[in-house]
Amino acid sequence: MLAVHDVGRGLGGRNAKRGHDLARALPSPVDLAPLRSELLELPVKDDADHGRPSARTSGPLGTRARVPFSSVSELLPLFPLGSVLFPGALLPLHIFEPRYRLLIRRSVERERPFGIVLIRSGAEIGAAAVPHGIGTEARIVAVSPLTDGRSYIVTRGERRFAVDALVSNAEPYLVGRVHYLAEPEGDDPTSHLDEALEALGRYLVAVLAVTDDARGERALTEQLRGVAPVDVAWRIAGSLAVDPVEQQSLLEMPSASERLVEETRILRRETDLLGDLLVRLRAQGERQELN
Repeated sequence: MLAVHDVGRGLGGRNAKRGHDLARALPSPVDLAPLRSELLELPVKDDADHGRPSARTSGPLGTRARVPFSSVSELLPLFPLGSVLFPGALLPLHIFEPRYRLLIRRSVERERPFGIVLIRSGAEIGAAAVPHGIGTEARIVAVSPLTDGRSYIVTRGERRFAVDALVSNAEPYLVGRVHYLAEPEGDDPTSHLDEALEALGRYLVAVLAVTDDARGERALTEQLRGVAPVDVAWRIAGSLAVDPVEQQSLLEMPSASERLVEETRILRRETDLLGDLLVRLRAQGERQELN
């Protein structure tokens, strides 16, 4: 479960990888019990030992049009990644760079969250990347330190935020001045919710057909009925095995209704693609049997 820097990366692969990736993308709980007893101070070097200041970054931070802002403004440490974290979702990470070991150590010691932002340009490793302008507050819920200073952590997404400015050279890691975003339901959320849940059910039927996963799609969709549209929209967003750029678009949408409409479109598209994949897999299996 905690084997790579960012397990969210790669879920957007197309048909060749879809069966494997979709199995990981299905909504399911992460077992944190083995890690909860290991919330220890992470062994990292002092600030002076990190040596490499964050590069100055400038330019646009992504589209923020029509997104409603809350009145809260504060500084937030930022962790640029190749994947998107949604509110309510869990994201396991492998922490190995000294600057991010420092960030995680401080977050644990101070019991403070940090921000996860999708990289707009640059890379996860090396000089500071330029992030998109909207990200998600990440709360550490489990830490498993290793003897060499690396660690595995599990984060849970909390509030969305918009990055108003990047603070240059404040820390070895990126720091942003952020505003937290409201979560309005939008127009006609009940109707959009019903359509999204119907599309989700069909999508999960297709996933089960491709992966032979034993989890029941009906139980999930029924479980989500009666849940607030905002929460359902985030749950669906976290279950979609799509490209990070498309995930970022969902994150940036200003209301649950708009997010549900877009998720319905994506679910229907992905269901059709899975149907095509299933036909090819069955044809391949028949050819192998003939051989």
